[in-house]
Amino acid sequence: MSHGTGRIGGAYSVWTLVKQELFKLTRKTSTWVSSFILIGIQFLFAILSRIYPTTFIPANMFESLYFARPFITFYMIAATATIITMEFQYGTMKQVLYRRYSRGQILVSKWLAILVYSLYWYVISTGVTLLLRALLFRHSLSIHQNAGYGDTVFTRGLAISAASFVALWIILSLVFLLANVFSNSVAAVSVGIIGYFGTFIVTQLLTMLIQKWDWAKWNPLTMMLYPSMMARPGYYQTLLNMQSWQMLLGSVVYIAIFLSLGYNVFCRRNM
Repeated sequence: MSHGTGRIGGAYSVWTLVKQELFKLTRKTSTWVSSFILIGIQFLFAILSRIYPTTFIPANMFESLYFARPFITFYMIAATATIITMEFQYGTMKQVLYRRYSRGQILVSKWLAILVYSLYWYVISTGVTLLLRALLFRHSLSIHQNAGYGDTVFTRGLAISAASFVALWIILSLVFLLANVFSNSVAAVSVGIIGYFGTFIVTQLLTMLIQKWDWAKWNPLTMMLYPSMMARPGYYQTLLNMQSWQMLLGSVVYIAIFLSLGYNVFCRRNM
């Protein structure tokens, strides 16, 4: 009975911390300013797609959430780094520990808060995308039109978004790890952004290595190409010699590894 009560009490403590973290995020001016910037970016690219459909192909822009994903990635990297490092920089971490919360509970609550926060960005960007399609492309773009490989434009967009969300969390789990190692958020943010761009820069090198050594495909940079595989499954399955389920499995494994390493560092570091 005592073990069950302890688990319930621990879960309640984590939920209390999650609510506190989410409250702090909603009180940040940057959250709302960034939300309006994101919507503005989506409107801009939707209008460009309406005016220049041959350059900004409507179906492709719809699948990309009107260029929302890169913005979400950059903002979430910064938010993830600062949710840890700011606690140390301002000395508030000790105050939380003095309130009888364990280190593990504190870190898990931050994971869950960032998870909810990242879901917020994907939900709002998807909602705006559907709204823009209805406003600007009601008669010129059907979300049910064939996108190839048995997908519609709508299901392809959802698949890419889901894969992008998983790939985002590979980066965020690494940022969590680095934020626990360094006291300054700059290093964690820098590595996260470099990792995001680095994937696209070294794609050709990765494919050459994979063609020579098949085992080389099981690295985190390859897993970052998961959204690209969902966008062009036939091409990337052949190029990387992988199936989408393998990339999903590999991504989840790397997320678990990075979060576990970050957990160990956080629980052992000097507060």
